[in-house]
This record gives sequence, structure tokens and C-alpha cells, in this order.
Amino acid sequence: MQSTSIKIPLAKSLLIIMVSIISETAYSQTKVKVYDLEAYVNTVRKNNLQLKITENKSNMASLSIKDAISALLPQVNVRAQATRFFDSQYTYFETPDFENTDPATGEVPTVMQQFKVGFNNEFQAHLLLEQNLFSLQKIYDLKSARQYSNTEELQNNNQIIKIIAEAKKAFLQTILIQKVVEVNEVSEKYAQDNYLAEKSKFENDLISELDLLQAKSRWEEEVPKLSRARRNHLILLGNLKVIAGINPVDSIALNYDLSFYDYKKPVDKATDVISDRFDYRLLETNEQLQELNIKNKKAEYLPALNLNIGYSFISTSDNLTFAENQNKFPYATVSLAVPVFSSGYRKNQVNKAKILRDNASLEKQEAELSMAIEIQNLKMKLEEEHETVQVAIAVRKTAKKAYDIAVETAKSGLISQLDLHRIGTDHKRAEINLHNNIYNLRCTQIDYNIAIANY
Repeated sequence: MQSTSIKIPLAKSLLIIMVSIISETAYSQTKVKVYDLEAYVNTVRKNNLQLKITENKSNMASLSIKDAISALLPQVNVRAQATRFFDSQYTYFETPDFENTDPATGEVPTVMQQFKVGFNNEFQAHLLLEQNLFSLQKIYDLKSARQYSNTEELQNNNQIIKIIAEAKKAFLQTILIQKVVEVNEVSEKYAQDNYLAEKSKFENDLISELDLLQAKSRWEEEVPKLSRARRNHLILLGNLKVIAGINPVDSIALNYDLSFYDYKKPVDKATDVISDRFDYRLLETNEQLQELNIKNKKAEYLPALNLNIGYSFISTSDNLTFAENQNKFPYATVSLAVPVFSSGYRKNQVNKAKILRDNASLEKQEAELSMAIEIQNLKMKLEEEHETVQVAIAVRKTAKKAYDIAVETAKSGLISQLDLHRIGTDHKRAEINLHNNIYNLRCTQIDYNIAIANY
């Protein structure tokens, strides 16, 4: 009996532990990860595939500096060659034939003779050190590589700013649709409760069938609206996963109060910060790169001086050995290459480089004007949207008050279902319109901050 009383609690304990483990595992698999705006942006910085591609391009540009440096440093190469000749090699030349001398004239004739030269096997090994002593073109190649690396780094930073801005807008848009879902859920719930209340009144002969049908129709209209809002919300959540590199099967939720925004009045001298913008600095760097390109093309007119130091080993034999017929000799060569005539090719290259430099300068000037206008337009848009939000707040407050009164009045039967539906629609429209205006304001704030280099 004691043994039985001990085994039953033990079995129950094991069962409870197993159920707990299974429940915990199931919960962890369906756990929803909640993101606020900051956490989402950090995830985008870490996982966004476009950012990784841009970063790789920047890293590749930095390697071009090492390529240019290596062209200025000594190059050491070893070359070995083994040759097997499958037939003998001969040389031919005329020799005097004294045995057939003419006894009358004493003239000695000549005869063509064949002599074997070379061996069956030949081995050569060469060690060569090459060093550029003077080449202005290679120096400008190095400067251009450094400038190109700076260009790619600025391009990377500019791409980061754009992708983060789009990620923020996508996040806020999803929050907006999430708010639309919430408003539609409340509206649908109110419509359903009102229909059930009207149905009870109709069953007690307190209202007409027309009033009941109007309440039912209002509820039925809200159901598909809620379904569409939920579908759009799920689509935008999927888009957020793509941007942030989140696993599509993971469940995520967003936590953000769209009604809160920190409005700062636009500064008056915002155009003074254009030179701090990554996209403007990118244009400046490109102009400097084109200047170096001109110098590089002009350097092709100058001579180049190179030094070669080598050591050669040559061995020939018939028996596959390196010990016979050896030749070992070190040597040094200084070569000077002087450009003389290229049929106008070098001149054309310089002229092309100058055109590219002029275009880069014009593009920078055009961008500077466009950026100044962009900042002015965003400033006006920001101020206008802030005023629109203030108006929307007042409208929402009035619409909510009117709707609360209408709901209470409808319970007493003092207003029709048609009036209640109209007032409810106005309230929902005011609620959504407010959050939509705040969303537009936040997006404009993001664009304005980028325009004034407030990263």
C-alpha cells in the first residue's frame, strides 16, 4: 500500500513536467516579438540586404587603394621552364675541302657540312625583381583610388540614410493602418452592439422593422471594411519583414504611439548646411576625382623609368641532369620609356577628362540649387502639415463628442439609425484623418531632417 501511494504522485509529477515542457515549447514557437521604432531601425541596420550590398561595394573600393599601392612597390616573380627536344638539332656552314684542291690552280673548294648543336634537355629558371622608379601616372592612380574609396564611403552613408528613412516611413505607415484597424474594430463593435440592441427593441415592438434593417445594414457595412483593413495591415507587416530581413514565418507586432510627435519649427538658414549633406559631398568628391583624372591623363605625356634586376640559371644536357652545361648570370636593366607620338590619342583622352570634370562641376551647381529649393519646399510643407494636424485634433475632439452624444441619444430612440450612422461615420473619418495627417507630418519631418543633414 505504501509503495502504491508513492508511485501515483510520482507519475502525476512526471506528467505535469511533460505538459509544462510541451506548453513552453509551443509558446516559444508562437511567441510574438514586439518592435518599437528604435528597435526596428536597429534591426534594419543589422539585417537589411541592400545595406550589406552597399557595404561590400565600399569595402571593394577600399581594396583599390591597395591595388594602386602595389603598383608602386617592387614586384618579384619566378619563372621556370623545362624543354625536351625529340630530335637532334643541327647547324650548317661551308668549310674548305683541302682534299679536293685543284692541282693546276691551287684553288680550294668548299663543302657544306652538318654539325650537331644543342642537347636533348634544356632547363631555365629566372628570378626577376621589377621596380618602378618614376611614373607620375601611377602616383595619380593612387590618389584617384583614395578619392574613389571616399566616394564609395559617402555613397554607402547616403544609401544608409535613404534606406533607414524608407524603413521609418514603412513602419509609421504600418502603425497608421494598425490604427485604422483599431478604429474599424471599435466601429464594427459599436455597430454590432447597436444592432443587437435594436433587435431586442424590435422583438418587443418598440421600433419598426425599418429601424432594425438600418442598424443591421450599418453593421454589415463595417464588417468588410474591417476585413480589408486587417488584410492591408498584414501586407504591410510582411513588407516590414522584407526591409528588416526578418524571417517571414516569425510573428511580429509593433508598439508605437502615432499620436505623439515632437514638432520643431524649421530653421531659417537651413540652406547653409547643404555642404554637410552626404549627397552633396558625394558630388564634391566626384568633381575632385575628375580633376585627378585630368592629371592622370596628362601624366601619359611624361616618361616612365623602370628597374629590372634578375638572376638566370640555364642548364642543358642529354641525360636529365642539372649539373651539366650550366649558365648562371645576374643582371640589371634600367629602361626609359618616352612617349613621342600617339596620333592625337593622348590629347583626346585629356579633352574627354576635362569634359567629365566640367559636367561634374555643373551637376554639383545644379544639385545645390535643387537642394536649396527642396529645403524651402519641405519647410513650407512641414509648417502647413503641422497646422493641418492642429485642425484635425480639434475636428476629432468635436466629432467624438458628437458621437458620444448620438450613441446615448440613440439608446433613447430620439435620433434615427441613419443619423447615428452618419455621425459615427464622421467620427471615424475624423479619427483616421487625424492619424493620417500625423503620419504625413512625421514623414515630412524625416525628409526635412535628411535635407538639412540632421542625421
